[in-house]
Amino acid sequence: MPHLCIEKVPNTVVEADEPKGGRLLDTCDDHGAPIPFSCRSGSCGTCRVEIIEGEALLDPPEEEERQILEMFGDPPGRRLACLIQVREGPGRVRLRVVDEE
Repeated sequence: MPHLCIEKVPNTVVEADEPKGGRLLDTCDDHGAPIPFSCRSGSCGTCRVEIIEGEALLDPPEEEERQILEMFGDPPGRRLACLIQVREGPGRVRLRVVDEE
């Protein structure tokens, strides 16, 4: 069962178990995660997160997501939270909100 840990610096953390995996967006909505969503479709880049742990439990990004991240100049390990699909299975996924303020 994936255990999700979503962090926003300096001290906000939301944790949730997702036994069947699924869209990270839905988990964030269900648990009040501190990720800012705007378009919710992968075009604005507002919901960028850094994958700290558990990348193997996430489906890889598709071409559209890679293009948006490249447009922002993001390094490897960053993703758009609204497009992340969490895989079913044991482990932990730890994400940190990218804060550009």
